[in-house]
Amino acid sequence: MLKSRFLPSVLFCCLLLVSSSGSSFAQSPDAITESDVMAFIDSMDKAARKKNLAPIVAALADDVKIKLVISAQGSDKEEVLNLNKEQWTYYTRRGLRRRLAYTLERKNTRMKMYDDKKTAMVTSDLYETMTVAQGKLRAVSSETAIVTLRNGKLVIISLETRARFY
Repeated sequence: MLKSRFLPSVLFCCLLLVSSSGSSFAQSPDAITESDVMAFIDSMDKAARKKNLAPIVAALADDVKIKLVISAQGSDKEEVLNLNKEQWTYYTRRGLRRRLAYTLERKNTRMKMYDDKKTAMVTSDLYETMTVAQGKLRAVSSETAIVTLRNGKLVIISLETRARFY
């Protein structure tokens, strides 16, 4: 079981995986491309590194569904968290306050564009290190995000992350 005092830091590390700059288009397009989605994902990573919470929250749909499955080295137990946008924002804000340093590397990004040309599923492996006053937290995560076009703006409507902390 994860200690409750580390939970905000652990959640922050996982939750930053969904951060974004809230990219929008100059004109409201009827469809999105793979390059649009990749630019959106890249902007998420940049916002996470800069501790920029406002655009991170803007990238989440109001009805976003976030599922985090967290495990720690040396434990066979997993903790499953289902969060809404408000809960995610609360834990992320707490984590941002505690973070002293942060690195993020996204690898093996794969994308599936849906037939509606407005929705994509993005899967990635993430390697993160976060330094807090108590020490370093390292995580390897598998992330699946569903990104869709709403009102001319890309937003995340679903996110599932499976993270293992070391």
